[in-house]
Amino acid sequence: MMIKLFSTTDTAFSTNGDAVIVATKARVFNADNGDYYLELTCDTEYIDYIQPNNILVVPTPQGEQGFRIRTVTKSKKKLEVKAWHLFYDSDNYLIADSYAVNKTCAQALNYFNDATDNPSPYTMYSDIMTLDTYRCVRTSLHECINVILERWGGHLIRNNWTVSILSNIGTD
Repeated sequence: MMIKLFSTTDTAFSTNGDAVIVATKARVFNADNGDYYLELTCDTEYIDYIQPNNILVVPTPQGEQGFRIRTVTKSKKKLEVKAWHLFYDSDNYLIADSYAVNKTCAQALNYFNDATDNPSPYTMYSDIMTLDTYRCVRTSLHECINVILERWGGHLIRNNWTVSILSNIGTD
């Protein structure tokens, strides 16, 4: 499996990045409305590239997805890496105090995404038309999205910098 490595500040992944990593083992975990992370094992020859906060871009059934390296454990012959989906960068964006009144899910997602302390790199989408209200005070964008998911319902879809909450996923 070919895995592309990008620096901490990269946001587009159309090139081969800073390095191409050949993993001896790579597994992506993606639970519906739950955790989304990568566990990877590779040779120590990549130690100069496999550093915390760098981004690994991995082929998945949903297309190439970016994962930010959180932990790297080195043994004599291998590196073991755990990286979380770029969605979890939303923990770094704070909403001081914002109040979405009688909004659809998409309207609420966009309203709070626009209310972050620093400009958010995320694009939001939802097909859920239910109206609801939510006040968000001193909350990360990640926590806010989780509350919206609970209140409006649906399934959380994470696609690099795009966050969607859909009423249905897949087809029968």
